[in-house]
Order: sequence, then structure tokens, then C-alpha cells
Amino acid sequence: MPIAKGLSFTPRLSAVGALLCALMMSLLPLSAHAEWPEKPLNLWVGFSAGGGADTLSRLVAKRLKEELGQPVVVRNLAGGGGVVMATTLKKVAADGYTFGLAPNSTFDAMPYVGDLDYKPTDFTYLTTVTQLQSGLVAKGDAPYSSWEEMVEYGHKHGLTFGATSPLTRKFVQRVARKEDLDIKVVPMKGGLAMINGILGGYIDIGWSAGIHQSFLGDGKLKVIAGLNEERLERSPNVPSITELGYDSGYTGYFLFAAPEGMPEAIKEKLSAALRKACQSKEVAELAEKRMGFPNVVLKQSRLQQFVLHNAETNKKNFNL
Repeated sequence: MPIAKGLSFTPRLSAVGALLCALMMSLLPLSAHAEWPEKPLNLWVGFSAGGGADTLSRLVAKRLKEELGQPVVVRNLAGGGGVVMATTLKKVAADGYTFGLAPNSTFDAMPYVGDLDYKPTDFTYLTTVTQLQSGLVAKGDAPYSSWEEMVEYGHKHGLTFGATSPLTRKFVQRVARKEDLDIKVVPMKGGLAMINGILGGYIDIGWSAGIHQSFLGDGKLKVIAGLNEERLERSPNVPSITELGYDSGYTGYFLFAAPEGMPEAIKEKLSAALRKACQSKEVAELAEKRMGFPNVVLKQSRLQQFVLHNAETNKKNFNL
């Protein structure tokens, strides 16, 4: 075939050029991931400003900036024990720039006790910063100090329970069925409101994720049962719920989650940086000494497995 004058055609060189071009294109994502992050990150907290979770998140954000070299902007999206934050988080891009903090129950339990716009598999779970210290608590001078005494009192007088979320309401319904108790459920707006309700004599018992610990020293409150799988660190003489004949407990964590689907390289870099931030001396001291929460920091793969296993258990327990 004739070739137009002034043009040249070299099949071998053209093939090499095409190969090089394809190679360069294939390397672009790796290069982009290696440079991540190129802009500030967003940390959304599922609770109001000024509380323990908010204070902890802001300190983690400060340490994370040192690890990644970019500012971390903290925003509070309070409501529903983390549900408002998780619902919003699901809708953002899975690029690692936005992630959130909430208890694991926000992701592995709440979808089964309410009609929510997300499910446990919609997120990647990055790491934890603390283990919650959940307990069933009562006023210090309540006429019962053990589970057995509380059940006996409940059979004679009935009980009132301060429910801070649909999950805590499900828990007390489980107890009422098993122990054949008449328990009146009183909705409460958060842990502090529940504590004040007990101290004021408006309710008998309530579920605390750890806020009760600052009231134990002066005897204003007492723990009737630990709700984690194992006994609580600051109430080692109080049996756990599993020791009391229940087949599962409610061990929980404050965790960091991001939308599912982020590139593997970014997921590894972000989760590793978060673990270092959460294990820093300042964060550990805040969690353990000031908040009374063990500074338990789980790896991403183990946390992912924990949340999804919990989700299956909760789905069965809530008869769904």
C-alpha cells in the first residue's frame, strides 16, 4: 500500500509507544495513592461538642495530623447515638478523606432496631480507640446491690429503666422476658440524663456505657451487672451479664469508620495512621485516666470481623 509523502510508519516503534503509554496509565492510581492525602481530612463525631467522645476525637485528630501531614477538621453530627453521623457518612465518597467516630452498636445493632438508611456492610471499620465499660447501674442507696436482689425486688415492686437508645430498650425487654419482670421503660436523652434520673429517684436502673464511673467513688451509684462479655475493669467484683446466665454480652468500642469501597492502599495508610494516633501517650492517658476506658486499639481486619459477627448475632437476637 502506498504511503503519503512526508509521513513515516514504523510498526515496531508504534507498538513500543503504545505499551509504554499503557504502562504509565496503569501506574497513575498507584502514584495518586502514594501521595494521599493531598488535602485536609474530615472527622465526623456522632455526639455533641464538649462530651467525652468529642474530646477524645479532637485529640486523635491532632495526633493524626502529625502522622499524615494534613489538618483533620472535626465536625459534630450528633443524634441517635451516632445514627445521624453514620447515615450522612454512607453518602460521601469512599476516598479516605471523610470518616467518623461512633460506638460499634451504631453500625452492628441500630440497623436491626430501627428503619435506617444503612447496613453494617456499608462501611469499612478502621480501628478502635477505647473499649466501652457498659454496666447496669442503680443509685448507691438502692435496696439491692446484686442481680439476684434486683430481680427479687422487681418481682415485688416492679422496676423503671432509663432507655437511652433503641438498643438499650431491646436489652431490658430481653431481661424482662427472661426474669419474668414488669419493667417500665422511660426514654432518656443521653447517658447524663439517665444518670440524673437515677440520682433524682425518677428511675431505678439504667444502661451506662461508662459515664457512671465518675460516680462510683463517692457511692452515688453502684453497678448491678457488667454488660460486657467480661467483668468491668473498675468493677471487678461485679459479675458480667454472661455469668448471670445470658448467652451473649455487649462488649463495645468507640471506633472509626469510613464508607465501604476505598482503595486498598488508602485504607491501609489511614487505618495505620489512626492506630498510631490512638496509641499515642496523650490519647491513652485521656481514655484511661480521665475517662476510665481501656485504650484498646484493634487492627482493621480484626475490627471488621468483630462488627460483622456482632451484626449477625444482633440480627438473630432481635428476631429479624
